Amino acid sequence: MEKNNQEISSIPKKILETDKLKINYEEETGHKIVNEFIFLETLGRGAYSKVKKCINKNTKEEYAVKVINNYLLKKKKKAFDKTNEGSLLIHYMIEDALNEIKTYKAIPKDHPNVLSLYQILINKEKDKTYLIMELAEPLITVSEDTGIFTLNKKFGDNYDEKLIKKWIFEIASGIKFLHDNNIAHCDIKSDNILLGKDGKCKLSDFGSSLRFNEPDDNILRTQGNIYFFPPELVEEKEKKDIDYKAVDIYMFGVSIYTCIFKCLPFMPENRENIVELFNTIIDGNFDFNKNGVTISEDMKKLLKNILQKDPDKRFTAEDIVNYPWLKENN
Repeated sequence: MEKNNQEISSIPKKILETDKLKINYEEETGHKIVNEFIFLETLGRGAYSKVKKCINKNTKEEYAVKVINNYLLKKKKKAFDKTNEGSLLIHYMIEDALNEIKTYKAIPKDHPNVLSLYQILINKEKDKTYLIMELAEPLITVSEDTGIFTLNKKFGDNYDEKLIKKWIFEIASGIKFLHDNNIAHCDIKSDNILLGKDGKCKLSDFGSSLRFNEPDDNILRTQGNIYFFPPELVEEKEKKDIDYKAVDIYMFGVSIYTCIFKCLPFMPENRENIVELFNTIIDGNFDFNKNGVTISEDMKKLLKNILQKDPDKRFTAEDIVNYPWLKENN
């Protein structure tokens, strides 16, 4: 693999956090300016946040800013509390927003395959939090209507095994870095794998993550996208008995499968039939003959080890980054 894929900064990470904000607006465009950052177009929206592109007006460097509307979340929770409908979900959204920041602070240094957080700006007046982050774009997107996954247009539609090998190595390197630092992502999916300006894959969105060296009740609730769940999460097991590092690997395998075949490995005819979906995942039968894509026997062998039903036999992140076939021709 490319040598610089394995280079990790030895400098402890510093995340600037401040509630001293100077906010104004550009006269011509109306763009908001927070301290030195000019907020530009919206890149995406989530359940409790939105992501905008921003630029440092002094250095002209481009970033992404995640805008978390704490006030709106609290207002929704208060309204739901009166009806007992959806209150727990809103509680988790608030918890996820805080959890992401805690996890970023727990990551000791930057890694080329983990999306970087640079600044935390706290707007006390509007009860919002602005996370100034590394600018990146989706590697793959999915249509909610059809369930079809589409690669970033710069890569075209043809299967490129060498490129997929590169992505596998990069993402596994990011996962290994997190696991080595006692962090499990717990929500690895296509949406949370981004492509940085440096051309490398980046793991993003740590709202569901677990930090094993801290007391954390998140481990008692199931996290992540159910379509990416491993068998151990859909079977009736005690959450305390689950190896969440192994969960990360399985979710990663499903994500890679979507990159290759543009669909999920496990999907019932009725996509909304959750019981059927879970039964399909538990059965663990998937094939390598979808959408006209042909992959090598070596790729099949690697994917089978990553999507291994038994978490004790499943490859670890270290197994993947040290897998000899991934290093061939690189």
